[in-house]
Amino acid sequence: MKNEYFDMHLWMRKQWEKSQKLTEDKQPLTEEYVESMDHIELDKHLGHIEKLWKTWKKGPMTERSDIKPAGDELTHYILLWMRKTFK
Repeated sequence: MKNEYFDMHLWMRKQWEKSQKLTEDKQPLTEEYVESMDHIELDKHLGHIEKLWKTWKKGPMTERSDIKPAGDELTHYILLWMRKTFK
């Protein structure tokens, strides 16, 4: 049986996309994929990374000048891990 209802949200989104002249490769991120995952569990693990970062940052051996390069290095490490893992 054919779906008989009108999806106003979908229609408005398509109108907005037309007005923004968005192509397939320029679509904004909507986080629909993340929402379909167990994002509560994902947030828990990301929170654990944040906790480790803050613990290191407040550690007795951490110099103020170390924080920015260490943050960049951690970000790079995580991105490399994700690129290797998410194939």
